[in-house]
Amino acid sequence: MADPAFVSVVVATYNRGERLADILGDLSRQTLGRHRFEVVLLDDGSKAPVDDVVAPFRDRLDLTLHRQTNQGVGAARTRGAELAKGDLLVFLDDDMRLPDTLLESHRAAHAPREDSERGLERRVILGRLRGAEDAERKAMPLFERFHLAALDQLSADVASGAHVLDGSEFYTGNVSMPRALFFELGGFDRTLTRGEDTDFGVRLHKAGVPIALSEEAYTVNLSDHASAGKWLERSSTDGRCASQIAKKHPDAPYANPWRYMGQLNPISRPILASVVAIPGVARPLARGVYGAANAVDGLGLEGFALRGATLAYGIQYFAGVRGEAGSLGSAMRDFRAFRRAYAEATSGASGASLAEAIRADHAALARTQERYGGKEGAERGIAADAVTNIGFQLLVGYRLMRAFVAGGHGVAAKFTSRLLRHLYGSDIHWDAVFEPGIVVVHGFGLAINGDTYVSAGSILFQHVTLGRGLHPETRAAGSPRLEPNVHVGVGATLVGPIVVGRNTKIMPGCVVTRDVPPDSVVAAPEPELRTRGKRPG
Repeated sequence: MADPAFVSVVVATYNRGERLADILGDLSRQTLGRHRFEVVLLDDGSKAPVDDVVAPFRDRLDLTLHRQTNQGVGAARTRGAELAKGDLLVFLDDDMRLPDTLLESHRAAHAPREDSERGLERRVILGRLRGAEDAERKAMPLFERFHLAALDQLSADVASGAHVLDGSEFYTGNVSMPRALFFELGGFDRTLTRGEDTDFGVRLHKAGVPIALSEEAYTVNLSDHASAGKWLERSSTDGRCASQIAKKHPDAPYANPWRYMGQLNPISRPILASVVAIPGVARPLARGVYGAANAVDGLGLEGFALRGATLAYGIQYFAGVRGEAGSLGSAMRDFRAFRRAYAEATSGASGASLAEAIRADHAALARTQERYGGKEGAERGIAADAVTNIGFQLLVGYRLMRAFVAGGHGVAAKFTSRLLRHLYGSDIHWDAVFEPGIVVVHGFGLAINGDTYVSAGSILFQHVTLGRGLHPETRAAGSPRLEPNVHVGVGATLVGPIVVGRNTKIMPGCVVTRDVPPDSVVAAPEPELRTRGKRPG
């Protein structure tokens, strides 16, 4: 295995001199060794310069201090990455406490595989954000415990395999990635006052970069925020920035603020809808709800108190969404646009209707038949192939199933999935996404998990499995993503949240559990051939 990369730790700080001393002390005790990492510290216009805080650590760390006028955390972190010398970037908040093994854990997660001649693995590692121990955690304001509870739940869902991280869940408080990848995607958006992490996460998602959560590379979050009023203001800003990101990425409905309306408790939805309609009620209503939640917390009912904090946050968040929209009419147009984009994304049609998706599939089939089956097969129409070609029949059934999903008819979609299983012996989950323009050959024996994504131009032969599992390096749970023009041969099995690069051919009988770079051929070992011995007599 190649020696892992030199690490650049980027810390942006603003008015946190005391906390900064703690994190620098923790960095000076890392097991990685000071000759294997540097610290790039960005003072983003602190009122009191941090030079005196930094001075005692200059002999203990390879440390660069850069001071700039206050420009926001996204701009500060991007500037820190520009000054960094390492191949691997680790971004940390300035209010963390670090275990001695933090940097070693991050670097190990990016080390190239033993069978790889490439450099750092093209992935992002989110380090787990933990809260303080019980006594110290209980002393935190309710709104801070609300955020920690959300992170705890996310970690539990990912660990159990119930949830696969997407770009909207990317955060910058404790994260590592190759420096080349950071600049390939353009760094953080310096124009966003908040939400620059979500914007970057969406770009990661679009680029097909896997995001994994590491329990080993954890940090302890010791935020010093104490003002509930300022927290409510930040909550409103979160909504505004989320709306800006949604406009910047209209093809990413998973990062649209309106998605939360469908995830909330039905009791909360009318309250948040009223805030969108009459934003003037948001602030006093949020303060009242949060005050009541604090009172409940004082009675020892933390679970109910956290639900109240969630509602208070949502009230201010959607007030920010409405504020960014400008008017109720604009907000409703944004909501309807989100619903259309979400339906298109979940249908797997990439904006195509049911009929358009079927036509695209048939056009791909015709091209394949012309290439491999001669002109006669290529000239058959949609109706003829729907009768004679079993693989195309299966795809028509799949498109109908996805149309039911997009229309909110979940029972019909599940019934169609069961029907396909009985008719063709293929188990295709209703949430699996096939872009328009793929080919299924023969159409029996397929096993396709709900997290699977198959891009246009791909060909799936019979008895192909695209299954859910754990990534061998990141331990993230999920199912394969096939980039455009991937051919998967008879009986091949692909498992886990792996990415198979475009124009790749998976030969029959292969078992693939690792990422595959573009323009590859994956072949199973040749079978052993030997002379058959004669039987006695």
